Amino acid sequence: MPKRVPIIVMVLSVVSALSTKKLIALDLDGTLLNAEHAVSKESTEKLRELCELGVSVCIASGRSGPAMYHIIEALALPADATYAVAYNGACGYRFKKDFTRSKKDNPEDKSIVFESCLDQIAVEESLAFAERNDLLAQVYIGDEIFVHCRDENHYDLAKRYNKLTGANHTHLIDGYRSINKAAVYKILLMTDDPDSVLLKLQEQEPNLQATLVRGSPPFFVEVLHHDVCKGNGLKLLCQHLDIPLDSVIAFGDGDNDVEFLQFSGMGIAMKNARPRTLAVADRITEFDNDNNGVFHSLSTLQKEEHLPSYPHKVSLSSLSSSSSS
Repeated sequence: MPKRVPIIVMVLSVVSALSTKKLIALDLDGTLLNAEHAVSKESTEKLRELCELGVSVCIASGRSGPAMYHIIEALALPADATYAVAYNGACGYRFKKDFTRSKKDNPEDKSIVFESCLDQIAVEESLAFAERNDLLAQVYIGDEIFVHCRDENHYDLAKRYNKLTGANHTHLIDGYRSINKAAVYKILLMTDDPDSVLLKLQEQEPNLQATLVRGSPPFFVEVLHHDVCKGNGLKLLCQHLDIPLDSVIAFGDGDNDVEFLQFSGMGIAMKNARPRTLAVADRITEFDNDNNGVFHSLSTLQKEEHLPSYPHKVSLSSLSSSSSS
């Protein structure tokens, strides 16, 4: 009798096109990144798998472009393009497949999808507030971060930010006059007491036309264009990609992630998230950012068929033997 060759059957999950999400949007610090400021191997492999299955991935952070380039490069996602919402929603990027930091100035490899800069009056008022209160201001213009350090504490704050993000500073010797009238994405007011600085800024500059954000990690206050937030940045990116917001899963942990989670079809707060973020989330991860919270949640979402997964392979011979036993 000829030897029987088992036939492989692909058992597919029947998933409604309406229930399967099309875009995963991920905050970085406190969410996708662990305490070592790195993406875990498990999360990287899971995101690559989802890209292969047709899901788009967007990195969304308060970080500047240069503070995100190395993460985009390390993820090396297999999609034609990876997207990023930077500067807390002030700028959107498209990174071509196989992007590396050496290609950052090539418009074919990195292009701007949208941008919103601070009004000039808001820039002047924010810098005046920083000087009156002896605060270090980090001013973001294009890919550069300009600072005017006036004492050792300022230099220490700049070094801490460099260690956190990998971004370098351009040091100004004679104050901020040399960058007057430039298009500014955002300003960070560096401080170890962001809550009191935020309150003082609101009291001293009640007419400031800007969005104010308590930083995460908490050693700065962020000043952005009055229409800018990470949630609006997500909206603009989805318009560009023609993806409904209902088809988005967003992960975040900080105060700047509130609208980001609210605007998405499914907003997921990290276990380690701030109370405001936890309060608006549709779900909370079982694990924190230091214990693969994103990876475990994505795996669960695949099991629940909110995200696609690879089909299981089952041998007919194994089905026959199991049914006869």
